[in-house]
Amino acid sequence: MTRRFRHMLPLLLLTAGLAACGGGGGGGGSDSGIAQRTLSWDPPTQYTDNTFISNPLLELKEYWVYVKTDNTSFTPLDDYVVVTAVDPGTNTLVTSFDLRLAYSGLSLSKGTTYYVAMRAVSTTDTASDFSEPSPAFHF
Repeated sequence: MTRRFRHMLPLLLLTAGLAACGGGGGGGGSDSGIAQRTLSWDPPTQYTDNTFISNPLLELKEYWVYVKTDNTSFTPLDDYVVVTAVDPGTNTLVTSFDLRLAYSGLSLSKGTTYYVAMRAVSTTDTASDFSEPSPAFHF
């Protein structure tokens, strides 16, 4: 039986200035003319069968961060960037991502309104359901 993660609770923090990315990868480099938009979240702690994740550092592989112009019907066919779940330098769970790193890779535009949804992916390649979409934001 395949166990699926419970939803994560994403919270899009709209911040400006310099801040360290919590690890991860994906997307192209950031453009200094693009405003920082940091997505932060609480990682899943249980599977949908209510079994607790005993060791998230070993059970979580990555997060898929989906960005699109409407907040309805995110699907696996939508564009996304991959964020590594564990920072290899600190061996801690990644819980934030600077969306500027996805700007070029997802062909995002300044002034366009976007929404984000996420999925957690286990080391056995099982993806969670989509999180609730983030509040609207733009670069």
